[in-house]
Amino acid sequence: MSENNQLYRDLVENSRDLICTHDLDGVLLTVNLAAARTLGYEPVELVNRSLRELLSPKVYEDLDAYLTALREKKLASGFIELWSKSGEKRIWEYTSTLRIEGVQVPFVRAMAHDVTEILQAQKALRESEERLRLAAEVGRMYAWEWDPATDSVLRSAECAGILGLDDSPREGVAKDYFDLIHPDDRARLWRLANSLTPKDPEYRTEYRRFRPDGALLWLEESCHATFDKAGTMIRLVGMTANITERKQGEEKLRASEERSRQIAQKSPVAMVVSRGPEQKVELVNDKFITLFGYTKNDMPSVAEWWSLAYPDDAYREAVTTEWQARVGEAIKNRSEIAPMEAKVRCKDGSFRYIEFHFASLGETNLVSFVDLTDRKNVAEALANVRGRLIEAQENERTRIARELHDDICQRLALLALVLDQMQHGRPDWPPEVRSRMGELWKQTSEIVTDLQSLSHDLHSAKLEFMGLAAAMKGFCKEFAKEQKVQIDFQTHDLPRPLPSEISLCLFRVLQEALHNSTKHSGARHFEVRLWVASGEIHLTVADFGKGFDTEAAKESQGLGLISMQERLRILNGTFSIESKPERGTTIHARVPMSNVAQASALGT
Repeated sequence: MSENNQLYRDLVENSRDLICTHDLDGVLLTVNLAAARTLGYEPVELVNRSLRELLSPKVYEDLDAYLTALREKKLASGFIELWSKSGEKRIWEYTSTLRIEGVQVPFVRAMAHDVTEILQAQKALRESEERLRLAAEVGRMYAWEWDPATDSVLRSAECAGILGLDDSPREGVAKDYFDLIHPDDRARLWRLANSLTPKDPEYRTEYRRFRPDGALLWLEESCHATFDKAGTMIRLVGMTANITERKQGEEKLRASEERSRQIAQKSPVAMVVSRGPEQKVELVNDKFITLFGYTKNDMPSVAEWWSLAYPDDAYREAVTTEWQARVGEAIKNRSEIAPMEAKVRCKDGSFRYIEFHFASLGETNLVSFVDLTDRKNVAEALANVRGRLIEAQENERTRIARELHDDICQRLALLALVLDQMQHGRPDWPPEVRSRMGELWKQTSEIVTDLQSLSHDLHSAKLEFMGLAAAMKGFCKEFAKEQKVQIDFQTHDLPRPLPSEISLCLFRVLQEALHNSTKHSGARHFEVRLWVASGEIHLTVADFGKGFDTEAAKESQGLGLISMQERLRILNGTFSIESKPERGTTIHARVPMSNVAQASALGT
C-alpha cells in the first residue's frame, strides 16, 4: 500500500466523521473506526446491520423515503438521530450519494458529521440569550452603583447567586471586586471605568471573573457615569449579567469549526470552502494547491474559473449558465448538486480532468474536486487497445473471408462439378452408386452456399463498395432468406459517404443484433431502422418476441452484447436495450454526427 493510500486510510479510519457504505435496503457494508466508537461500537458490530436498528421507529418512514430517493438516483442530505450502544442519541448531518458506475452491485456512499455538540451549543446559546432576556425582565441580573470618592459599591440582591457570595454582602469596595477579576482583563476594565467623560459617559464590555470557589465566570457589563459641574465622576451605575453559558457554547462552536477546517485542510481530496451566495473563498486545502497550483490568494474567481474549465469549448457560456443556476439553487435550498466533469487548465498550463462536487450547508459552501486524469488516461489507453483489437479482428475476418471465397469455396465448387459429371457421365454405374454421388454433390453444393454466406458475414463487399444502407439492406434480405424470417428494413436522411469505421461498427451491431434476436426471441418478424436525428446516427433492431429481463441480462452479458458496446464506445456512441417479457425487444445504437464531421475533416 502506497504512503498516500495509507494516509487516506488513516484519515478515514480516525475521522470522527461517519464514513460508511450501505446497500439499497439500508444494510451497512462498511463503517470507519473512529465514528463507530463514537457510537460505542466496533466496526465489526455494525457491518451487516440495518440502519433501522440504530433509529427510532418513529423515523422509519423517513428512512424508507431516503432509500427511495437513492434508488431514484437522487442525492440525499439532512439530519439523522442515531442511537449509540449505550442508548444515547447523537445527531449527525449527512450527505449520501448512489454509486452505480464501475461497480457490479450499486451501493450508497454516505458521510455524516456529528453535530450533537454543535446543536447542543447552539441550543445552549439560544437558551442563554433567552435567560438573559428574562433576567433583564425579572431582575435576575444584578445592578450596582460605585462611588469613586469612597470606592464603595452597592449591589442588588441578585449578585449573590451570580457571583457565588453569601446573601448578606451586597456592599463592598471596588478593590475587593477587582481582586477576583481575571488578571488579563483587570487592567483593561479599570481603564474603561476611569476613561469615562461627561461627553462619553458609558461603556459596555465583557470580562472574566472568578467566583470564590474558583469557577470562572464570563460577565457582560453596561454602565453609565454621572459627573459634577467640574467634570469629576461622582457616581457609576451599571448592570452585570452572567454570560458564561453563551461563551462556553461559542467556544464549543469555534472548536468544532476549527476541527472541521483541519479535516478539510488535510483531506486527500482537493477542497475549497466558500461563504455565502457570492462564494467568497475562505479555505483552500493543501491537496487543491498541489493539484492545481493555485493558493487562496491567487486562485481565479468563480467567473474566471469557467474560462479555465472550458478553454476551447464553444458551449462554455451555456454550460456556465447551467452550472451557476444549479449552484444558486443548491445555496438557496442548502442542498447538494449532481457531480459535473470538466477539463481544467492548471496554473502551470497543464490540463487535468476533474469531477466537481458542490454542497451548500447554509452560509458555508463546500466544493470538492476529484482528479479523474489518471482514470481518463487509462480509459483512453484501454480504448486504443480495444480499437486495435477490433481492427485486428476485422483484418483477420477479411483474411478468412477471402480464403473461404477465393480458395476453399472455389475448390469445393470444382469438387461439386466433378461429382455432377461423374453422376451423369457414367450411365453404366449401378443406380445406388449414382444416387450416392448425387447426394454428395448436393451436400457439397450446400457447403459451398454456407461458406459463401459465412464469407459475406465476415467481410461484406457491399459495405466497402456500395455503402452502409445498401449493405444493411442486402444483409437483411440474405439473412431473412437463410433464417426463413421477415425483416422490414427502412432508412432515411443518411449522409454519404460515411467513414468506414462508423459504417463497419453499425453493420456489425446489426449482424449481432439479428443473430441474437433470431436465436433467443422466438420471433419471425423484425424491424430495422437506420436514420439521422438530433445530431446522431440511429440504428434500431426490434422484434416482437418473448423479450427478457434486462436487469438479469446486465448481470450476465454475453460476448455479443459486449462486442456491440465496445465498438460503440470507441466512437463515443451509446447502446441501450429495451425489453419486457412477452413484449419484444428493441436494441438502439447511437453514434454522434460529430464523429462523421471529424472523420471527414481528416479525409476519412
